[in-house]
Amino acid sequence: MVANRETSAPVIFAGVDSRLRDMVEHAGVGLYAIDYNGRYNFVNRHFAEMLGYGSPEECLQTSLKVLDIFENAGDRETSRERCIREQQITDYLFKAKRKDGSNLWVSENCSVIREPNGAISGFVGSIADVTSFVEATEKLEAAELDFRRFVERTHEGIYRSSLDGRQLMANPALVKLNGYGSEEEQLEGVKDIGVEWYVDPGRRDEFRRQLDEYGYVENFESEIYAHKSRKRIWISENAYVVRDDEGNPLFYEGTVRDITEKKRAERKLRDALQTAEEADRAKARFLAHMSHELRTPLNAILGFSDLIRKLAADGMPPEKIVEYATDIHDSGQHLLELINDVLDLSRIESDAMKVEIEPVDTARAMETAIEVVRPMASQKAVELVLETEDAAVLMADPRRLHQCLLNLLSNAIKFSHIGGRVTLSAAAAGEEVSLAVADEGIGIPKELLPSIGQPFVTLEDPSDTAQKGTGLGLTITHSLTKLMAGRMDLASTLDEGTTVTLTFPRYKRD
Repeated sequence: MVANRETSAPVIFAGVDSRLRDMVEHAGVGLYAIDYNGRYNFVNRHFAEMLGYGSPEECLQTSLKVLDIFENAGDRETSRERCIREQQITDYLFKAKRKDGSNLWVSENCSVIREPNGAISGFVGSIADVTSFVEATEKLEAAELDFRRFVERTHEGIYRSSLDGRQLMANPALVKLNGYGSEEEQLEGVKDIGVEWYVDPGRRDEFRRQLDEYGYVENFESEIYAHKSRKRIWISENAYVVRDDEGNPLFYEGTVRDITEKKRAERKLRDALQTAEEADRAKARFLAHMSHELRTPLNAILGFSDLIRKLAADGMPPEKIVEYATDIHDSGQHLLELINDVLDLSRIESDAMKVEIEPVDTARAMETAIEVVRPMASQKAVELVLETEDAAVLMADPRRLHQCLLNLLSNAIKFSHIGGRVTLSAAAAGEEVSLAVADEGIGIPKELLPSIGQPFVTLEDPSDTAQKGTGLGLTITHSLTKLMAGRMDLASTLDEGTTVTLTFPRYKRD
């Protein structure tokens, strides 16, 4: 085939209808014919313009060869070999060069031309500028890669699920949350998320109801089983319905965030609020109790002192004055004890209470405390039992330890039945020494045991005038024991009695 250098059409087009030639010349793709050696002997106008030439004639006059338009020579060889081997190639994509050296992407279709004897004499084909398509595809692929990286690296679970609860897609965060090793394993493992995932099966129904009604859900919180591990956790979901062009639902897409720690923090906050509210109620009860306790001795002091003042002029017998003065003294003493308890609690609460730790002879401390409360026990015919056989030297503040023992013994006597028994015993084990006060009295209700030792929590009823005191003995004892590096344990059975045990470090000789 010989190129006609005076026109864009090869000799073989001579005599062809001019309309057909116009169609070829102005086709929307670049058409070409080349000889076996790769030299162009025909190009149409679109081909020339696509490669930056002013006309087909200009293109042919430059003796353009196929190799000249390939940016990568290897692409040219691949194209030629495939065309010869397969007789034609379709949609072969390569980067081409324009006349000015700039690039464009083209898609090529090429067929082999053979002589009557079967020998290859050349090639004919077409090229189309697909630069916009390739660039758009590259951008799309880059966007998909960015999206995939985002999906794979985000800490939130991302999913796609069918309307009937099958998992269609899950990112690594969701796979990890559910205890699986890969997305494939999770997709295989999840059959019906509504039945297998939610602790409360009704949550799936509510999830679907909101999606059906609104098309989306936001911050939908549920307790679930991590699908494979079955660990119970809390999650927050955001999801929406994906629909086709006609509005029919196709599947769900959404995100899952583990909020277990948030839920724990909320629960702790609720518990703290409840504790604070209970403390406020306890404080109110305490103040009511203290109001009664303070008024009683004050009324006695004022009443008896006023009586002495009025009757002294009338010649009141000295023995009556002594009797009333004794009542005044006893009331004042009781009032002082109340105030001391409140002040002790205040100092403890404000960290102003100081202790001086030193070795304490446990047996002597026990004997001293028993003797102090013996008169109180005698008034109720309560037997006091002292067991010091296992006593050992402990480390504590002697004065505060004495105060603790008096509080426990007084409480034990106060809440014992007439003719009952209170036991103070000691036990040494390893590096610790324990002192226990046990009674056979009314005991403590089970529901009150957890609050024993908390500030302002008392075991006494403000309306019970038979009991005298602030009711702070156990609270003060508990706090003082902690200050002395010890601990207080309490065991009680209603109507059977109570045992309070104080445990301190044992004295170690150097």
